Amino acid sequence: MKFDNRANGILVALGCLLGAIVVSEFTWLILSSRLHLINAVYVTGLLTSLPGIVGLVAGGRYLSRSSLSGGQQFRVLKWTVAGGIGFMLVNAVLILTMPPENVLIVVGWTRWSLSIGVGGGFLIGYYEARAVERAVNAERASVQAKESEERREMLDYLNSLLRHEVLNTAAVISGYADLLKQRSSEEDPDYEYLDVIERQANELTGTTKDVRLLLQSLEEGTDLGPVDLTDVLAEELDKLEDRYGYVETDAEIPDGVYVRADELLKRVFSNLLNNAVEHNESGHPHVTVSVSAGPDTVDVRVADNGSGIPEAERDLLFETATGKTDHGIGLTIVARLVERYGGAVELTDTGPEGTVFTVTLPRVEPESSTDSPQEASTATASSPPE
Repeated sequence: MKFDNRANGILVALGCLLGAIVVSEFTWLILSSRLHLINAVYVTGLLTSLPGIVGLVAGGRYLSRSSLSGGQQFRVLKWTVAGGIGFMLVNAVLILTMPPENVLIVVGWTRWSLSIGVGGGFLIGYYEARAVERAVNAERASVQAKESEERREMLDYLNSLLRHEVLNTAAVISGYADLLKQRSSEEDPDYEYLDVIERQANELTGTTKDVRLLLQSLEEGTDLGPVDLTDVLAEELDKLEDRYGYVETDAEIPDGVYVRADELLKRVFSNLLNNAVEHNESGHPHVTVSVSAGPDTVDVRVADNGSGIPEAERDLLFETATGKTDHGIGLTIVARLVERYGGAVELTDTGPEGTVFTVTLPRVEPESSTDSPQEASTATASSPPE
């Protein structure tokens, strides 16, 4: 409805109109030298009119800043107008049945009835609109809770599926690869392929367990601690070369760099490195990883030689999965994990000569007395699937 977004302005204007009527009354009394007509009844009516007038102006201004929708504000306006007209009609009958002494009383009575009516109508409309808003919010919250429960059940099902199907399949692949390695020698030209198969099966196992850990961390939180960034990057670069034998990699990674993270840190760089190859149309993918360690933070730059990211996709790179671009949900996971570590990830540069992502993480000192999350992750990955 066209008045939905103007209701608050109409209410303010109506209040100002009633105020102007009061000013006009006094102006008429002064100019016509009829101040002697003012009596106790008139003054009482005037004083009781002021709260309705002032409240209407203040209420209209308040509505413009309230959480009520345009439709709800229009409901308040309708109640206000209906209250004013209804109460004024009732008093009009009284005026006709009990005619006042003079015209000033008629004007004052009419103005008083209109002021009281609109003021009462405004209050009724406002509280009714609030009640409707609370009911709508409660219904929306109920629907969201139901949807959340359904998503939770689906996640539990997927978690179970990952545990029983994917992990068991990965264990079978790894077991047969190990048997074939035992029947072969290292001089066999196919021996290195068995190594790749075994490593990829272990990676599938690790990925499945990481998904479970990610789901658990979202529900219960997670403990962060020192993670050896040097080892993580070296391991992920090896996996990248296993997966894409045609990729060229360069690395400038100092030894002994630790950051505050957990066992899921490898997923940050796994996604970035895989994206650098999967979305590279150069024909000869080249990926460079460089680390710059400062006293408090560590910057990791992942650069490729692709054709760059289209401008239309750049604003959606780190958004949620709905409406994702060709880059999938990988960068969404990267952003969420890095944010959880207290760091940041950004698209530093992109164009015809390639793309650069920079990950900034908080630097920490290693804890020699306890195992780091990365060490715990290694131990977990080597355990048999459930």
